[in-house]
Amino acid sequence: MKYKLSGLVLATSLAVASLAHAEETLRAVAALPQNNVITKSFMRYIDLVNESGKGIISIQFSGGPEAIPPTQQATALRNGVIDLQGGPAGYYAGTLPESDALTGSTVTAAEARANGAFDMLKGVWRKTLDAELLAWNGAGTQYYVYMGKEPTFNDAGDLDLSGTKLRSAGTYRDWFSSMGAKNVMMKQSEVFGALDRGIVDGFGWITFVSDIGVNRLIKARVGPAVWQGSPVIMINGARYDSLSDDAQQVLQDASIALEKEIIAELPARILEEEARLKADGVALVELEGEAGQRHIDKAHGVLWAKLEKNSPEFAAKIKPLLYPGH
Repeated sequence: MKYKLSGLVLATSLAVASLAHAEETLRAVAALPQNNVITKSFMRYIDLVNESGKGIISIQFSGGPEAIPPTQQATALRNGVIDLQGGPAGYYAGTLPESDALTGSTVTAAEARANGAFDMLKGVWRKTLDAELLAWNGAGTQYYVYMGKEPTFNDAGDLDLSGTKLRSAGTYRDWFSSMGAKNVMMKQSEVFGALDRGIVDGFGWITFVSDIGVNRLIKARVGPAVWQGSPVIMINGARYDSLSDDAQQVLQDASIALEKEIIAELPARILEEEARLKADGVALVELEGEAGQRHIDKAHGVLWAKLEKNSPEFAAKIKPLLYPGH
């Protein structure tokens, strides 16, 4: 009897130990379709975790906006419906206005980690979204104005958008208004149809516009490029805290590896994108000299002014770190 009992205790102990070391599985969703460059980088993160975390942690991709609408994903993450999410922070900027600091940044992800800015961002992500900020996979990707008609300029050489209807979102609204444009708020998935039917004359988008299939409807890309992409990868805070130290390390190491890969590959990818645009007949228009600098300063100025209004103390602390010299 004692032998049988001892055997049962041993078997139970082994089972418990096995469960304690079982591979953790995270459920993930993306804010944008899988053909989007932002989601592609998120999928790369998933691959990195699954490759290096075998036996420790893995990520199961559950879909994109078809699974959960992008504007509802932050809430789903907070409530534990999903564990991991990847996409533009702009989708929940109304809840987390501090996320605008990423867009207004002029430093790399590595620099933001080194100077303490990333830790500050992690703090507000935890406080507001109950989420652990893992990676900034939008750093380095910038924004342009894309026109479905020939762009016009004022006597000073600045882009003149007076009377122009531009597809817009919260990120662009104030900047477009400052150049005289009328903002037409709509989802990214509606851009093609809106351009094709003349509902809008253009739109703002990141460098890799070819991914959304609108090249034949674009006459010009107007630069210089401004801002940086706000896409991030985040995990439910309680879920993150429940993971083993090894599992957390896998997630953190994959985050840094992804950010390094993005920066290293960016120059070649930008050249490839510009070649595609030229082949499709899109003119690459660059404002030069003082006009170009005004274009950049206006974009950053309106964004930081909004952040300083919505979160003044945070803006005062993080601006010197993410937007040094201004």
